[in-house]
Amino acid sequence: MDEIEKKLYRDLNENMKIPEKCEEVIMKSLKSKRKHYSWIKIASTACASLMITAGVVFAGTKVAETIWKKPEKMVGNLESTITKEDMIGIMSENEAKNKAESLLKRFDYNEETIKSVGLEKDTFDSKISWRVETNSNISITFDAYDKEKEALYLFNSDCLKKDIENCHTTKEDAEKTARDLCEKFEYDLSEYDYVEVSANLENEEEAYIWYVDFYKEYDGLVDRFNSINIAFVPEINEIYYFIVTEEIYENNPVEITEEQAKEIALEAERETSINYEVKSTEIELGIVSMNGGAYSRTTNYEQFCEQSKLNYPEEQYIEYLTEKRIRKAWKVMIEYDVPTNDMFSDSFRNQDLGYIYYIDATTGEVIGGEEYNKGITIK
Repeated sequence: MDEIEKKLYRDLNENMKIPEKCEEVIMKSLKSKRKHYSWIKIASTACASLMITAGVVFAGTKVAETIWKKPEKMVGNLESTITKEDMIGIMSENEAKNKAESLLKRFDYNEETIKSVGLEKDTFDSKISWRVETNSNISITFDAYDKEKEALYLFNSDCLKKDIENCHTTKEDAEKTARDLCEKFEYDLSEYDYVEVSANLENEEEAYIWYVDFYKEYDGLVDRFNSINIAFVPEINEIYYFIVTEEIYENNPVEITEEQAKEIALEAERETSINYEVKSTEIELGIVSMNGGAYSRTTNYEQFCEQSKLNYPEEQYIEYLTEKRIRKAWKVMIEYDVPTNDMFSDSFRNQDLGYIYYIDATTGEVIGGEEYNKGITIK
Protein backbone atom coordinates (compact mmCIF):
# COMPACT_ATOMS: atom_id res chain seq x y z
CA MET A 1 0.00 0.00 0.00
CA ASP A 2 1.67 3.27 -1.09
CA GLU A 3 1.53 6.54 0.85
CA ILE A 4 -1.47 8.05 -0.90
CA GLU A 5 -3.43 4.81 -0.48
CA LYS A 6 -2.58 4.79 3.23
CA LYS A 7 -3.75 8.35 3.43
CA LEU A 8 -7.04 7.56 1.70
CA TYR A 9 -7.55 4.41 3.75
CA ARG A 10 -7.22 6.43 6.92
CA ASP A 11 -9.28 9.39 5.73
CA LEU A 12 -12.14 7.79 3.78
CA ASN A 13 -14.93 6.69 6.09
CA GLU A 14 -18.69 6.47 6.10
CA ASN A 15 -19.06 9.94 7.64
CA MET A 16 -16.94 11.75 5.05
CA LYS A 17 -18.61 13.24 2.02
CA ILE A 18 -17.00 12.06 -1.23
CA PRO A 19 -16.80 14.68 -4.00
CA GLU A 20 -19.41 13.97 -6.68
CA LYS A 21 -16.69 13.75 -9.35
CA CYS A 22 -15.29 10.68 -7.60
CA GLU A 23 -18.49 8.70 -7.03
CA GLU A 24 -18.90 7.38 -10.56
CA VAL A 25 -15.32 6.20 -10.85
CA ILE A 26 -15.48 4.47 -7.46
CA MET A 27 -18.69 2.64 -8.36
CA LYS A 28 -17.29 1.48 -11.70
CA SER A 29 -14.17 0.25 -9.95
CA LEU A 30 -16.20 -1.71 -7.41
CA LYS A 31 -18.34 -3.36 -10.09
CA SER A 32 -15.34 -4.47 -12.15
CA LYS A 33 -13.03 -5.49 -9.27
CA ARG A 34 -11.26 -8.84 -9.34
CA LYS A 35 -11.39 -11.20 -6.37
CA HIS A 36 -7.83 -10.59 -5.20
CA TYR A 37 -8.37 -6.80 -4.83
CA SER A 38 -10.03 -5.36 -1.77
CA TRP A 39 -12.77 -2.78 -2.26
CA ILE A 40 -10.82 -0.12 -0.36
CA LYS A 41 -7.76 -0.73 -2.58
CA ILE A 42 -9.80 -0.17 -5.75
CA ALA A 43 -11.86 2.70 -4.40
CA SER A 44 -8.89 4.50 -2.91
CA THR A 45 -6.74 4.14 -6.02
CA ALA A 46 -9.51 5.32 -8.32
CA CYS A 47 -10.48 8.12 -5.98
CA ALA A 48 -6.88 9.25 -5.60
CA SER A 49 -6.33 9.44 -9.35
CA LEU A 50 -9.48 11.40 -9.95
CA MET A 51 -8.97 13.73 -7.00
CA ILE A 52 -5.53 14.67 -8.23
CA THR A 53 -6.79 15.49 -11.71
CA ALA A 54 -10.16 16.93 -10.68
CA GLY A 55 -8.87 19.62 -8.36
CA VAL A 56 -9.11 18.11 -4.89
CA VAL A 57 -6.21 18.24 -2.44
CA PHE A 58 -5.63 16.73 0.96
CA ALA A 59 -5.14 18.91 3.98
CA GLY A 60 -4.68 17.08 7.28
CA THR A 61 -7.45 14.51 7.50
CA LYS A 62 -9.91 16.46 5.35
CA VAL A 63 -10.57 16.76 1.65
CA ALA A 64 -10.37 20.35 0.44
CA GLU A 65 -11.41 21.74 -2.92
CA THR A 66 -8.59 23.58 -4.65
CA ILE A 67 -8.90 27.36 -4.87
CA TRP A 68 -6.13 28.12 -7.36
CA LYS A 69 -7.09 28.70 -10.98
CA LYS A 70 -4.69 29.24 -13.86
CA PRO A 71 -4.07 32.99 -14.07
CA GLU A 72 -5.02 35.07 -17.06
CA LYS A 73 -1.95 36.09 -19.06
CA MET A 74 -1.80 39.76 -20.01
CA VAL A 75 0.92 41.17 -22.27
CA GLY A 76 1.71 44.89 -22.26
CA ASN A 77 -0.16 47.58 -20.36
CA LEU A 78 -3.40 46.40 -18.82
CA GLU A 79 -6.46 47.89 -20.44
CA SER A 80 -7.68 51.05 -18.73
CA THR A 81 -10.67 51.59 -21.02
CA ILE A 82 -14.01 51.18 -19.27
CA THR A 83 -16.21 48.86 -21.33
CA LYS A 84 -19.97 48.50 -21.63
CA GLU A 85 -19.76 45.39 -19.48
CA ASP A 86 -17.94 47.40 -16.80
CA MET A 87 -20.83 49.86 -16.71
CA ILE A 88 -23.37 47.23 -15.71
CA GLY A 89 -24.48 47.90 -12.11
CA ILE A 90 -22.32 50.97 -11.68
CA MET A 91 -23.67 53.87 -9.60
CA SER A 92 -24.65 56.93 -11.58
CA GLU A 93 -22.60 60.11 -11.69
CA ASN A 94 -25.26 61.87 -9.67
CA GLU A 95 -25.17 59.15 -7.01
CA ALA A 96 -21.38 59.40 -6.93
CA LYS A 97 -21.59 63.16 -6.50
CA ASN A 98 -24.07 62.80 -3.64
CA LYS A 99 -21.84 60.28 -1.90
CA ALA A 100 -18.83 62.57 -2.31
CA GLU A 101 -20.72 65.53 -0.87
CA SER A 102 -21.74 63.42 2.11
CA LEU A 103 -18.11 62.38 2.68
CA LEU A 104 -16.88 65.96 2.43
CA LYS A 105 -19.29 66.98 5.17
CA ARG A 106 -18.24 63.98 7.25
CA PHE A 107 -14.64 65.21 7.12
CA ASP A 108 -15.63 68.82 7.86
CA TYR A 109 -14.90 70.11 4.37
CA ASN A 110 -18.13 72.09 4.39
CA GLU A 111 -16.88 74.92 2.18
CA GLU A 112 -15.63 72.66 -0.61
CA THR A 113 -17.32 72.52 -4.01
CA ILE A 114 -16.95 69.62 -6.41
CA LYS A 115 -14.86 70.47 -9.44
CA SER A 116 -14.89 67.13 -11.28
CA VAL A 117 -16.39 63.65 -11.13
CA GLY A 118 -15.05 60.80 -13.23
CA LEU A 119 -14.59 57.07 -13.51
CA GLU A 120 -11.16 55.46 -13.49
CA LYS A 121 -10.02 51.89 -14.03
CA ASP A 122 -6.98 50.65 -12.17
CA THR A 123 -4.46 49.21 -14.63
CA PHE A 124 -3.14 46.90 -11.91
CA ASP A 125 -6.28 45.03 -10.87
CA SER A 126 -8.95 46.46 -13.24
CA LYS A 127 -10.88 47.84 -10.27
CA ILE A 128 -13.26 50.65 -11.24
CA SER A 129 -13.77 53.65 -8.97
CA TRP A 130 -15.34 57.07 -8.92
CA ARG A 131 -12.82 59.85 -8.40
CA VAL A 132 -14.05 63.23 -7.19
CA GLU A 133 -11.95 66.40 -6.93
CA THR A 134 -12.80 69.69 -5.25
CA ASN A 135 -11.87 73.32 -5.81
CA SER A 136 -9.11 72.99 -3.14
CA ASN A 137 -7.61 69.88 -4.77
CA ILE A 138 -9.04 67.45 -2.25
CA SER A 139 -9.62 64.12 -3.97
CA ILE A 140 -11.88 61.27 -2.89
CA THR A 141 -11.88 57.88 -4.59
CA PHE A 142 -14.38 55.12 -3.80
CA ASP A 143 -15.89 51.93 -5.21
CA ALA A 144 -18.01 52.59 -8.30
CA TYR A 145 -20.55 49.84 -7.60
CA ASP A 146 -21.33 49.64 -3.88
CA LYS A 147 -22.89 52.81 -2.48
CA GLU A 148 -22.73 51.47 1.10
CA LYS A 149 -19.09 50.39 1.06
CA GLU A 150 -16.92 52.38 3.49
CA ALA A 151 -13.67 51.92 1.55
CA LEU A 152 -12.21 55.20 0.31
CA TYR A 153 -9.06 57.15 -0.46
CA LEU A 154 -9.09 60.80 0.62
CA PHE A 155 -6.09 62.99 -0.17
CA ASN A 156 -5.52 66.62 0.79
CA SER A 157 -2.14 67.35 -0.79
CA ASP A 158 -2.51 71.12 -0.42
CA CYS A 159 -1.91 70.81 3.31
CA LEU A 160 1.75 70.11 2.49
CA LYS A 161 2.06 73.55 0.91
CA LYS A 162 1.48 75.23 4.25
CA ASP A 163 4.13 76.20 6.79
CA ILE A 164 4.02 72.92 8.72
CA GLU A 165 7.68 72.14 9.47
CA ASN A 166 7.33 73.49 13.01
CA CYS A 167 4.34 71.28 13.81
CA HIS A 168 5.52 68.49 16.10
CA THR A 169 4.22 65.86 18.50
CA THR A 170 5.25 62.61 20.17
CA LYS A 171 4.59 59.07 19.02
CA GLU A 172 2.12 58.46 21.86
CA ASP A 173 0.23 61.68 21.18
CA ALA A 174 0.17 60.93 17.44
CA GLU A 175 -1.75 57.72 18.07
CA LYS A 176 -4.12 59.51 20.43
CA THR A 177 -4.75 62.24 17.84
CA ALA A 178 -5.44 59.62 15.15
CA ARG A 179 -7.94 57.90 17.41
CA ASP A 180 -9.63 61.24 18.14
CA LEU A 181 -9.86 61.95 14.41
CA CYS A 182 -11.46 58.56 13.77
CA GLU A 183 -14.01 59.24 16.50
CA LYS A 184 -14.67 62.72 15.11
CA PHE A 185 -15.24 61.34 11.60
CA GLU A 186 -17.33 58.44 12.98
CA TYR A 187 -15.04 55.53 12.20
CA ASP A 188 -15.26 52.76 14.79
CA LEU A 189 -11.85 51.35 15.78
CA SER A 190 -13.16 48.63 18.09
CA GLU A 191 -12.22 45.85 15.61
CA TYR A 192 -8.81 47.30 14.73
CA ASP A 193 -6.50 45.85 17.36
CA TYR A 194 -3.09 46.24 15.72
CA VAL A 195 -1.54 49.71 15.42
CA GLU A 196 1.60 51.01 13.71
CA VAL A 197 2.84 54.59 14.19
CA SER A 198 5.62 56.24 12.20
CA ALA A 199 6.81 59.70 11.14
CA ASN A 200 8.12 61.36 8.01
CA LEU A 201 11.56 61.93 9.56
CA GLU A 202 13.89 59.55 11.37
CA ASN A 203 14.29 62.10 14.14
CA GLU A 204 10.75 62.05 15.53
CA GLU A 205 11.23 65.31 17.39
CA GLU A 206 11.63 67.08 14.06
CA ALA A 207 8.87 65.18 12.24
CA TYR A 208 5.89 67.17 11.00
CA ILE A 209 3.77 64.43 9.35
CA TRP A 210 2.65 61.38 11.30
CA TYR A 211 1.28 58.11 9.92
CA VAL A 212 -0.99 55.93 12.05
CA ASP A 213 -2.24 52.62 10.68
CA PHE A 214 -5.00 50.59 12.33
CA TYR A 215 -5.39 46.95 11.23
CA LYS A 216 -7.75 44.15 12.05
CA GLU A 217 -6.17 41.11 13.63
CA TYR A 218 -7.20 37.45 13.66
CA ASP A 219 -5.57 34.89 15.96
CA GLY A 220 -2.50 37.06 16.25
CA LEU A 221 -2.20 37.57 12.47
CA VAL A 222 -2.35 41.12 11.12
CA ASP A 223 -4.84 41.64 8.30
CA ARG A 224 -3.35 44.42 6.18
CA PHE A 225 -6.27 44.27 3.75
CA ASN A 226 -8.75 45.64 6.28
CA SER A 227 -7.40 48.85 7.70
CA ILE A 228 -7.76 52.54 8.45
CA ASN A 229 -4.65 54.52 7.52
CA ILE A 230 -4.24 58.15 8.54
CA ALA A 231 -1.55 60.71 7.78
CA PHE A 232 -1.86 64.12 9.41
CA VAL A 233 -0.01 67.28 10.40
CA PRO A 234 0.19 67.55 14.21
CA GLU A 235 -0.85 70.61 16.22
CA ILE A 236 -3.15 71.82 13.44
CA ASN A 237 -4.37 68.19 13.05
CA GLU A 238 -4.99 68.59 9.34
CA ILE A 239 -5.50 65.43 7.32
CA TYR A 240 -2.97 64.65 4.60
CA TYR A 241 -4.72 61.38 3.74
CA PHE A 242 -7.40 59.15 5.18
CA ILE A 243 -7.69 55.66 3.69
CA VAL A 244 -10.15 52.90 4.52
CA THR A 245 -9.62 49.48 2.93
CA GLU A 246 -12.18 46.67 3.06
CA GLU A 247 -11.61 43.20 1.69
CA ILE A 248 -13.25 39.88 2.46
CA TYR A 249 -10.89 37.77 4.57
CA GLU A 250 -11.83 34.10 4.26
CA ASN A 251 -10.24 33.10 7.58
CA ASN A 252 -9.48 29.62 6.26
CA PRO A 253 -8.27 26.97 8.71
CA VAL A 254 -4.66 25.79 9.02
CA GLU A 255 -4.44 22.21 7.71
CA ILE A 256 -0.93 22.33 6.23
CA THR A 257 2.08 22.06 8.53
CA GLU A 258 5.18 24.25 8.37
CA GLU A 259 7.24 21.35 7.07
CA GLN A 260 4.73 20.55 4.34
CA ALA A 261 4.61 24.20 3.27
CA LYS A 262 8.41 24.34 3.14
CA GLU A 263 8.63 21.28 0.91
CA ILE A 264 5.90 22.60 -1.41
CA ALA A 265 7.74 25.92 -1.79
CA LEU A 266 11.10 24.25 -2.44
CA GLU A 267 9.52 22.00 -5.05
CA ALA A 268 7.99 25.00 -6.81
CA GLU A 269 11.31 26.88 -6.70
CA ARG A 270 13.10 24.04 -8.50
CA GLU A 271 11.33 25.17 -11.68
CA THR A 272 13.62 28.23 -11.77
CA SER A 273 16.78 26.07 -12.12
CA ILE A 274 18.87 28.58 -10.15
CA ASN A 275 22.42 27.28 -9.86
CA TYR A 276 23.02 28.29 -6.25
CA GLU A 277 22.64 26.30 -3.07
CA VAL A 278 19.74 27.18 -0.77
CA LYS A 279 21.28 28.89 2.26
CA SER A 280 18.18 29.05 4.44
CA THR A 281 14.41 28.96 4.56
CA GLU A 282 12.26 31.02 6.89
CA ILE A 283 8.56 30.47 7.36
CA GLU A 284 5.73 32.29 9.05
CA LEU A 285 1.94 32.22 8.96
CA GLY A 286 0.29 35.32 7.54
CA ILE A 287 -2.72 36.81 5.79
CA VAL A 288 -1.99 37.34 2.10
CA SER A 289 -3.66 38.30 -1.16
CA MET A 290 -3.61 35.73 -3.95
CA ASN A 291 -1.49 36.90 -6.88
CA GLY A 292 0.33 35.68 -9.98
CA GLY A 293 3.85 36.46 -8.80
CA ALA A 294 5.04 32.93 -8.02
CA TYR A 295 3.34 31.60 -11.16
CA SER A 296 5.26 34.16 -13.24
CA ARG A 297 8.55 33.23 -11.56
CA THR A 298 8.17 29.47 -12.07
CA THR A 299 6.60 29.60 -15.53
CA ASN A 300 9.36 31.62 -17.23
CA TYR A 301 12.13 32.62 -14.87
CA GLU A 302 14.17 34.41 -17.54
CA GLN A 303 11.21 36.61 -18.47
CA PHE A 304 10.44 37.18 -14.77
CA CYS A 305 13.97 38.54 -14.26
CA GLU A 306 14.25 40.53 -17.49
CA GLN A 307 11.05 42.50 -17.04
CA SER A 308 12.16 43.75 -13.62
CA LYS A 309 14.92 45.80 -15.27
CA LEU A 310 14.66 49.54 -15.73
CA ASN A 311 13.50 50.64 -19.18
CA TYR A 312 12.12 47.19 -20.01
CA PRO A 313 9.60 47.70 -22.86
CA GLU A 314 6.12 48.05 -21.38
CA GLU A 315 4.53 46.40 -24.40
CA GLN A 316 6.48 43.20 -23.64
CA TYR A 317 5.73 43.08 -19.93
CA ILE A 318 3.78 39.94 -18.91
CA GLU A 319 1.34 40.03 -16.02
CA TYR A 320 -0.59 37.05 -14.64
CA LEU A 321 -3.94 38.05 -13.19
CA THR A 322 -5.69 36.04 -10.48
CA GLU A 323 -8.79 36.37 -8.37
CA LYS A 324 -8.36 38.66 -5.39
CA ARG A 325 -8.79 36.33 -2.46
CA ILE A 326 -7.50 37.13 1.01
CA ARG A 327 -6.36 33.91 2.66
CA LYS A 328 -4.30 32.54 5.49
CA ALA A 329 -1.06 31.18 4.07
CA TRP A 330 2.43 30.10 4.99
CA LYS A 331 5.00 32.64 3.77
CA VAL A 332 8.09 30.62 2.91
CA MET A 333 11.22 32.68 2.23
CA ILE A 334 13.89 30.81 0.29
CA GLU A 335 17.34 32.41 0.43
CA TYR A 336 20.27 31.41 -1.77
CA ASP A 337 23.97 31.36 -0.94
CA VAL A 338 25.25 33.75 -3.62
CA PRO A 339 29.04 34.38 -3.65
CA THR A 340 30.08 38.00 -3.30
CA ASN A 341 31.93 37.94 -6.62
CA ASP A 342 28.73 36.93 -8.41
CA MET A 343 26.87 39.84 -6.87
CA PHE A 344 29.22 42.28 -8.61
CA SER A 345 29.16 40.55 -11.97
CA ASP A 346 27.22 41.94 -14.95
CA SER A 347 25.07 38.82 -15.08
CA PHE A 348 23.90 39.08 -11.46
CA ARG A 349 20.12 39.21 -10.97
CA ASN A 350 18.43 40.30 -7.75
CA GLN A 351 15.89 37.53 -8.23
CA ASP A 352 18.65 34.96 -7.67
CA LEU A 353 18.89 36.03 -4.03
CA GLY A 354 15.61 34.36 -3.15
CA TYR A 355 11.83 34.57 -3.10
CA ILE A 356 8.87 34.38 -0.72
CA TYR A 357 6.19 31.85 -1.65
CA TYR A 358 2.61 31.90 -0.40
CA ILE A 359 1.44 28.36 0.43
CA ASP A 360 -2.28 28.21 1.19
CA ALA A 361 -2.69 27.08 4.80
CA THR A 362 -5.68 24.91 3.96
CA THR A 363 -5.07 23.42 0.51
CA GLY A 364 -1.29 23.51 0.26
CA GLU A 365 -1.39 25.24 -3.12
CA VAL A 366 1.06 27.93 -4.22
CA ILE A 367 -1.25 30.97 -4.39
CA GLY A 368 1.26 33.75 -5.00
CA GLY A 369 4.37 35.32 -3.60
CA GLU A 370 6.45 38.42 -3.12
CA GLU A 371 10.00 39.59 -3.77
CA TYR A 372 12.84 38.60 -1.49
CA ASN A 373 13.23 41.48 0.95
CA LYS A 374 16.30 40.82 3.06
CA GLY A 375 19.43 42.92 2.72
CA ILE A 376 22.53 41.68 0.92
CA THR A 377 25.30 40.30 3.12
CA ILE A 378 28.79 40.91 1.77
CA LYS A 379 31.25 38.22 2.80
